[in-house]
Parts: sequence; structure tokens; C-alpha cells
Amino acid sequence: MKNCYIYIYFRHGYNFVLMLPIGASNIDIRQRGYRGMVSDENYLAVKNRHGKYLLNGNYVVSAVERDLLVKGSLLRYSGTSTSVEILQATRPLQEPLTVEVLSVGKMTPPRVRYSFYISKESKEEKTLRKEDKSHKAHNSVLADSNRVEAKKLMMGKRPVSHWVTGSWDSCTVTCGNGLQKRLVECQSIEGRPAVDCDSADRPVALRSCGDPCPMWDVGVWSHCSKSCGRGFKRRPVRCMTENGLNLPRDHCSGRRKPQELDLCNLKPC
Repeated sequence: MKNCYIYIYFRHGYNFVLMLPIGASNIDIRQRGYRGMVSDENYLAVKNRHGKYLLNGNYVVSAVERDLLVKGSLLRYSGTSTSVEILQATRPLQEPLTVEVLSVGKMTPPRVRYSFYISKESKEEKTLRKEDKSHKAHNSVLADSNRVEAKKLMMGKRPVSHWVTGSWDSCTVTCGNGLQKRLVECQSIEGRPAVDCDSADRPVALRSCGDPCPMWDVGVWSHCSKSCGRGFKRRPVRCMTENGLNLPRDHCSGRRKPQELDLCNLKPC
């Protein structure tokens, strides 16, 4: 437990007070106003290990209460509206913090009192830490040994045969559902046929292929050519791909062509 009451030899600007270490808990820091003044123009400031101000930095002071969350630790700040400025935290700090006093204006001398608790490592914790280091070192030696043995095995192992594939044949159909084949052969490192390839790694020798076949697309029937009596009507019929591309009609010759012209009789004349 550290408890201290200090008068600071101060200058205009930010003045160092203390460094709160990692693990510090039950923190209580108080800056009393000069002769009980509510605002004696001295203000507590806090910055992190990277020098970034978390409280009252860059000459900007918070007059109201604030909660500062620093890596899981909560610091409560009273603000500057009272004669005693207070900064407190109960949970252990997860990173070191620097506490300073910002002195401006008439330069009245600041008075700061602080206390915090820091635990000492027990004998049991030291023993466990040493055992943990020893265990890690032992594991590291075993890992190195295993790597050496694996390397020896790899060096002593003869290269195995491997699968070789040829080019895919043409699809069995020009459109629709077809098949493609290719040569898949097990070869030795000399390029000779072999039988010791791993069957689980064998590439596929057959696959499906073929694009969708074009289809007839029909439009809307036209009006009858006569208003009475026997006439005829027509509709557009086109050969098209799945993507809407027009093709010559012979590309759809394998499918029955829909009716393009039909008779119509609206009413007797």
C-alpha cells in the first residue's frame, strides 16, 4: 500500500506527479484547492503509456464528473466544481498511467495526496511461474527434436509415384447434357506406368459438360387479317439462347418448331 502527500515544485503547464504501475488498485488521488478554493487553476491530468491524454489534456479541462474506461479498469473523476479534485479506481490497472497536474493562471501551489495498493508476488506464484517456464522450455526441446526426426524421415524416404492427367476430350454433345473424358495415369518419377499412387488423390477422369440448348421463343399473335370471314394471324417465332441471343433457325432444328401462322374467323361477313 502506497500513501503519499506531496507539494509539487511546479511550473506553468503539465507537471509530473506519479506513475501508476500495472496492477495498481484501490487508487485514490486528491488535489486540494489552494486555501479551500473551488478552482485554484490546478487540475489533475492522466495520460496512457503512449503519451495520449485520457483526462484534461491539451489544456482542455472537464468541469463535470467523468468515468474513464481504461482496458477494463474504471476511473472515476469528480470534475473541477469542488474544492477537492478526486480521481479513484478500485480494480487493478491493466496498463501503466501517468498522473500530472496542469497549472495555469495565477499559479497557486497545488497539493496532491495519493494512495494505491499493489500486490506482491507470493512464493507459490513465483514457483508456478518458474515451473511454467521450465515446462515451455521442455516442450520447445521436444518440438525441435520432433522436427529433426521428421526431417530425417523425409530425407530417407524415396519419392513416390504420382498421378498424371491428360487434356479433356471434346464434349459428347454440342448442347445439353454431355460428358467429357481424360486420361488419368499413375506414373513413377521416371515417367513409367506405376501402381503405387494413392487412390484417394486420384483426379477425376469423367465430368459432365454442355451448354443449355437454344430454344424456340414465341411472341404474341397479331390481329386477324380480316374483320369478318376467314383470315389468318401470325406471331413471331425465334431461335434464342438461354441468355436471349438470337440464332439462325437451324440451331433449333432439333426441337419442334411452334406454329407461326394460323387461321382465324372473327365473325361471318
